[in-house]
Amino acid sequence: MLRSRPNRQQRPSESSDERQGGGGYHYGGYPPTSSADQIRSISSGADDDDYDDDYNKKKNGKMGSRLGRRFGGGGGGFGSTSSSPSSPKSKFGSGSSPSFPRQSAAYSSSKGSSGGGSGGGALLLFLAITILFLLSGTTFYYRKMTIRATAQLQTLHIQARHPHENSSNNNNNNNSAHASAIAALKSKQNQLQGEFSKTTAENQSMENEMTTTMKIITVTKEELTAYKLQYSNMVKTLSDLENKVKETRQKWFDSHITNTAGDNNNNNNAEGGREGGIIIPGGPGHTLNQRRELERMNSREDYEDYLSRRDAALWDKIDLLIEKIGRESKREALEWFGAELLRQNVPEDEIAFRVELEVEYPKYSPDNDQYDNPESWTRSRGILTIEMAPLQLMPIAVNLFLQQIHHKLWNGCGFVINAMHILQAGPHKYSGSGKYLANAAELKQKFEQSKLDKMPYQEYSTEYPHVRYTVGFAGRPGGPDFYINKVDNSINHGPGGQSHHDLHEEADPCFGKVVGGIELMDEINRIPVDREKGSLLAAPVKFVSGRVIAFRKGKGSGGGVTNKSSDDVGGGGMRMGGGGGGPPSEGGRSFDMPSS
Repeated sequence: MLRSRPNRQQRPSESSDERQGGGGYHYGGYPPTSSADQIRSISSGADDDDYDDDYNKKKNGKMGSRLGRRFGGGGGGFGSTSSSPSSPKSKFGSGSSPSFPRQSAAYSSSKGSSGGGSGGGALLLFLAITILFLLSGTTFYYRKMTIRATAQLQTLHIQARHPHENSSNNNNNNNSAHASAIAALKSKQNQLQGEFSKTTAENQSMENEMTTTMKIITVTKEELTAYKLQYSNMVKTLSDLENKVKETRQKWFDSHITNTAGDNNNNNNAEGGREGGIIIPGGPGHTLNQRRELERMNSREDYEDYLSRRDAALWDKIDLLIEKIGRESKREALEWFGAELLRQNVPEDEIAFRVELEVEYPKYSPDNDQYDNPESWTRSRGILTIEMAPLQLMPIAVNLFLQQIHHKLWNGCGFVINAMHILQAGPHKYSGSGKYLANAAELKQKFEQSKLDKMPYQEYSTEYPHVRYTVGFAGRPGGPDFYINKVDNSINHGPGGQSHHDLHEEADPCFGKVVGGIELMDEINRIPVDREKGSLLAAPVKFVSGRVIAFRKGKGSGGGVTNKSSDDVGGGGMRMGGGGGGPPSEGGRSFDMPSS
């Protein structure tokens, strides 16, 4: 028979936290009997999730059912309200909880003496249930920790296998930082690679420079060895020359001195004989004092002083000779080519000369498609006008060139070399295919036979330097080749400019300047040249004829030359037409041309 509702006590499974005197979560509705059990319940993970609570309920339900069947005799679970009516212990299985002895005692006291015998069994049952419950909670705690550790271990394994994917899935901010760091490292790597390549190139360049320097050092050592050998040879040669000078000096004394003491039969030594010696007739012309001066010379300084005084005397004679040759050359040029102006009482310093050369050359035409073959170009002619330098500055060179033109020595010759700085002509013959016969016999002999091939010395005036378009003689001594300066060669062709000659202080004679035919020179510059063979012209440029023109320089020009023809000088000009013409006349009659 069921108990009425007012007399029904609260079941253990319905106990609240306030009644038990503390909060906390209960497994299966059974609160812990002590604070230690409560702490153990909390630490086992009671607040994790609902899955743990359901698991505890199911576990405790099954355990209560087994205990009810064992101790209550009924088939229901622990805490069930149904029981068999034939069993005297059905009320214990249906309404009481062995987990709480205080409640069980109150309940037993309301039944009278019939509940005294079941108090000890209930206590044992409570202890058994508590032990099982503790074992169940501990088992669940360790199982949960094992599952959690297994899950963390698997996560670590995944992260170890795929670190980049895991980082990308879990932390986008870290991925961005990693990407930035990787980009920075790649940029630094590229920078370092560039610097490494640059350093490698610099090292290679330094190695090449070191190799070149070592080669230069080797060559320098070889040259130094050769210079040392040459110096030793020069020292030896100088020593031999000094000995030879001594021998020559002794021979000179022996051959030019006689002994004057023979009348007294006094055989003096050689030195005593020299005291009374004389200069024999036909000797070098030294006086007795000069001979004794030579005898007293005992050092190199004495000989050098003696030779310097002789050189000074020799140069004085050379200067006198040069002055005389210049004066005669000026007189010859005026008498040969300016006689008409002299008869008109034109002062000598106002008489000037020009030379006109008729030149035949291949002319370039845009219609001709054979640019590299100038021999196929149409040949044309032009006039090149050269005004001579003033006679008072360059009388010898001017007269030589006028004589060459007058005697038609340049007919058949022509320009051969067209370098960057000069255009040079000479007695050379074109043999075809860009080749020349240098100093052809039939051309060179005309100059040599007439004795008009060379300058007597290197005449030069600083007032008439080698500026652009001036004309000068080439060679040492100069002639017969002449050249036109295409650029200012005052330094290169002036005094000391060509040190490869023996007398490097000399200069090339500069005797005229081109005043007409610049366009002709431009046409010649169009002709191809062979730079490997000294800038030889690839086609012949010949002189057909030439003539000399004498004219009077304009007044008030400060000695300069005006571009006037002979017809402009009051009819007093004189032309030597055809590059030769008749010889100049004197006093209305002709005279014979002087022979060579």
